Amino acid sequence: MKPVKRLQDSCIPSSQINLIFESRMIWRDLANWIRSYLVSAYAGFGDMAQVEEKIKSVLIKNYNILSLVFGEKYSEQYYNLISDFINILRSMVDAQINGDTNAVNEYTKQLYENADRRAAFAAQVNPFWLESEWKNYLYQFIDMTINESNTFLNKDYTKNVDIYDRLLILTSKMGDFYSKGLIDYLTYSK
Repeated sequence: MKPVKRLQDSCIPSSQINLIFESRMIWRDLANWIRSYLVSAYAGFGDMAQVEEKIKSVLIKNYNILSLVFGEKYSEQYYNLISDFINILRSMVDAQINGDTNAVNEYTKQLYENADRRAAFAAQVNPFWLESEWKNYLYQFIDMTINESNTFLNKDYTKNVDIYDRLLILTSKMGDFYSKGLIDYLTYSK
């Protein structure tokens, strides 16, 4: 058996490893609870208030992670931005259910404007998060979430499964980008 070399001069505390792991899961958790929200909204399954609480708990977990790394001021600002995203998404789903195309279009526009603000904010806070890359990820997330919502509205469950699968792949990539930015910030900003 070949001996394993130890990495010298690199020590990542277990608390930071846990932080990185939890940060990778944020996007997947958000996608899963948004999906539960959509199921609840379109099919009437489950308790909508409980699902909304779970979404809020994901946002709070993200707030806590950001607070540990960047401080409460920045965490609060991002929490407000991502809470706005959830509120706009909720309004868009309601407009879809009510068949209000003009409102759907307006809320869709607002979702992308919110993504622009979140991407710019992330890049401002952490130089290891590129605004263009965040925009790309957030736009894809919005596209897939809207498409997922449309499949529930149109009862196209075969397409829904494909979109959900692609959304989970995307959230893994987002989690990697997010956590790598945190690792780099923690490593190089000291």
